[in-house]
Amino acid sequence: MSPEPAPTPRLHPPKRAFGIVVWASWVVAVCSVLSNGSFPGFLLPSASRGVLAAALLLLALALTALQRYGLPATGEARMRMARAAVVPALLVAIVTLAFGLRLSGIESGLPQSYVSDEYDYVASGLTRLKRGDFNPRWWHYPSLHPYLCSATYLTCFFYYVPQGRWSSIHQVVEEDMLYWGRFLSVLFGTATVALTYFLGKRLYRTTVGLGSAALLAVFPGMVEHSQYNKPDVVLYFTVVVSVLVTLVYFERGGARYAVAAGVAIGFVVSSKYNGALVVIPFLLAVVLSLGRNALARADLYVGFGAAALTFAALNPYLLADFPRFVDHVASEIHAYAVSGRPGMEGENNWWTHAVYTADFGAGLLPALFGLAGLVLLLRRLDARTAIFLSFPVAHYAHYSAQKVNWPGNLIPVYAFLAIAAAYAMEAGLAMVLRAAMPKKAQRLEPYAVAALFALTIASPLARTMEHNAELNLPDTGNVARAWIETAFPPGTHFAVERFAPVPDRRRFAVTLEGRIVGKSLGEYRELGVEYLVLSSMVYERFGPGQRTARAYDELFATCPLVKEFRPVEGTLSGPTIRLVSVPAE
Repeated sequence: MSPEPAPTPRLHPPKRAFGIVVWASWVVAVCSVLSNGSFPGFLLPSASRGVLAAALLLLALALTALQRYGLPATGEARMRMARAAVVPALLVAIVTLAFGLRLSGIESGLPQSYVSDEYDYVASGLTRLKRGDFNPRWWHYPSLHPYLCSATYLTCFFYYVPQGRWSSIHQVVEEDMLYWGRFLSVLFGTATVALTYFLGKRLYRTTVGLGSAALLAVFPGMVEHSQYNKPDVVLYFTVVVSVLVTLVYFERGGARYAVAAGVAIGFVVSSKYNGALVVIPFLLAVVLSLGRNALARADLYVGFGAAALTFAALNPYLLADFPRFVDHVASEIHAYAVSGRPGMEGENNWWTHAVYTADFGAGLLPALFGLAGLVLLLRRLDARTAIFLSFPVAHYAHYSAQKVNWPGNLIPVYAFLAIAAAYAMEAGLAMVLRAAMPKKAQRLEPYAVAALFALTIASPLARTMEHNAELNLPDTGNVARAWIETAFPPGTHFAVERFAPVPDRRRFAVTLEGRIVGKSLGEYRELGVEYLVLSSMVYERFGPGQRTARAYDELFATCPLVKEFRPVEGTLSGPTIRLVSVPAE
């Protein structure tokens, strides 16, 4: 039996004097909490009371920890502590960068939205809260994201009630919650970066985990789609969780880990139906783990059973609304496989996805390194790598064969692309160094890998920052909204279509429409509508000769133009906004 290592010598501050300091810090911190920050807030009147109270509590905790644990007494011990802190510090820095990049663009366009479906998601989430009816009745997507959004809106509502903003949930409108729906996506997108580190580290090495997290943190496509209030970013998060849990099952085995993998699959499919492809890694893990006994053991069955039960629990109205569920899912399958969607049609999408990834989604260098990583991983293929690669390969192939070309469908593979790219950079550079300078390779390798990662990350980081700068430009919708609010008297009645600015509903009468041409001018007159607010994101979406395009042409020929707001490159973003008047009969 080997002897236990000697405890590391610790330096502690003077017990009596420092004990008084710790006691005093807790007295001040607790007094600050009890007085709502008034004490000692009067000493710093410009500081936030809440921030001051939190800072004092953290200071008291830090002093208490120092009193209890002390500091390493020797230079060697301090060096060990510093080395142990390097990886956590780098991970915190990467996650902070990811959060900051995602957060900095989410106010774009607010209080209106130029993102497809986003306004409708907020409207449906608020409707559930106002009616108390949580049956979505819209099964084109499953229920996890809608319920998360409703919970977010409810939390925000109760946060603002004590501040006097609202006293009833019925006072909340869509414009109030667009930001918070996007903030939820920022949180899931940032968490996906952290999880990518753990997946890369578990599969290969810490360096691969850190490199892949850093890449995913700055990928422009990943950042962009983490700034939308849509279910896609929840899918990205749950997919990484599912593959990570499946790998744990493969390594440790047993029915309880199979159940955990099944629960994770249930969460993925409850985010978006196309996430069902994560069953492939689980099936592969079961077969590779149990071999001929795969069908004889319980793992496969309890895994799928847990997935089904989790899906049913997260979609509780599915069976009660089953015919509509079947029709809506069939509609999605038909659109992707057969008919396509207007404005998003595509053929041979494997190439368009690759071009998008290299041009914007990830950047050219990360995309090339990702491809090199795939080649290297296939050369060194083992069971764990096969499980890891099965999802991104199947997902990319599946969506490349569909009739809809939308980049968001590709993003679930980006965490895997980042890991493959980080692996190629680390393993490839190590091979080059060992071949070129075998005596110095081990010493130079960490610095060379760090330099290569920095070089590779620089371009997508710059593109992401450029993208965020464009998002934060003044936009046509807000300019139009401000002009409307000064040009028209209170009570004026507007009909507003999607992706157009919504005037202040407390001052004006507002009728919301998906498309203005969904009603005739006669119907608008009967409603008392005086002006129509239109967005080029709607009226320019349809090609010449299509029925909807002809309807807009007729509308513009009939209704006098009051004002038009066009984007100006580099200074004013957003769609073209047109304001037209409803002519008398």
